[in-house]
Amino acid sequence: MSQSSGAQPNDDLSNSVGNFAELVAAGTPAPGGGSVSAYCGMLATSLGQMVCNLSIGKPKFAAVEGRLTEIRTSLEALGARLRELIAEDAASFDGVLQSYRLPKDTDEQKAARSAQIQTALRHAVAVPMETAQASVDVLTLLRELAEIGNPNALSDVAVGAQLAETATRGASYNVGANLGSITDNDFVESTSAQVKSLLEHAGKLAGEVEAKIAV
Repeated sequence: MSQSSGAQPNDDLSNSVGNFAELVAAGTPAPGGGSVSAYCGMLATSLGQMVCNLSIGKPKFAAVEGRLTEIRTSLEALGARLRELIAEDAASFDGVLQSYRLPKDTDEQKAARSAQIQTALRHAVAVPMETAQASVDVLTLLRELAEIGNPNALSDVAVGAQLAETATRGASYNVGANLGSITDNDFVESTSAQVKSLLEHAGKLAGEVEAKIAV
């Protein structure tokens, strides 16, 4: 058998991704799109941190090293929170399912069940809303990195921006899916407006980053 002349795959790197993809692929409703959205946001922070690390300590970026360090710290914190939101999104979905399984034999049980469903749905909205907001925060930092970071890693910033926009949009889908069953119209309208604003802002920021590498 002939030996390939190209670089050999790094098995350690391949194995380092863990089993998240397998958990998503399993025949269970969660983790699903909401958790994947948070994961995309987390990956975006990792790319941003990489670009910071490729810039900090180099004489060319000495004038902005302080700001790069601040951005890296902020991305680390956002990444840690998005990692938590991967699990929280799955748990919030399970909470909705459990509320629908509550007994409804009596009027009292029906009332308690309805109230618990609404509470669970609000939580299932709050989690992806936080994912969307955190992802927009990531995008804001990546947009700045595109200006002051190592230009040799600009494509990495752009990939991060696309991931963060995907995280924002994906989270918005989960918000919408749960909003449809919430009976508080004022809450639904205000949340829908917030989602629209986040999506517009995310698209604008991602587009600005992409424009810097357009050829």
